[in-house]
Amino acid sequence: MAQSFSGGCVCGGVRYTANKLRPLWYCHCEQCRRMTGNFMAASQVDIADISVVGSPKWFYVSEKSRYGFCSECGSQLFWRNDDNDYLSVTGGSLDASKGLKVGGHIFTCEKAEYVKIPAEELTFLTYWSQPPE
Repeated sequence: MAQSFSGGCVCGGVRYTANKLRPLWYCHCEQCRRMTGNFMAASQVDIADISVVGSPKWFYVSEKSRYGFCSECGSQLFWRNDDNDYLSVTGGSLDASKGLKVGGHIFTCEKAEYVKIPAEELTFLTYWSQPPE
């Protein structure tokens, strides 16, 4: 049986339960940095494998890319591209993260200068580590 994860916002107005979370990725893209105040740690889950209680507010940062957050307390909870059949949940919104693995870092070419990636994690730089030509 797949491990189940629960999570939600600070005020409790939005809660979710997710099954079959994929590895957690650290996204350093400019949009994620601006939305979270740093890099985003998020894990993907198929839409069919998550249930949400409450009504997150969605903010589109591009035509198809949006972030979901609690309209009451402002907690950042989700990211979604409308073309995908999965949703990303923020690692910080999980009640517990035992058993969740880290996949690596993405969009490192856009990371903040103050972010230092430990040497043991450099092997995780799998894609988008160089600016496009």
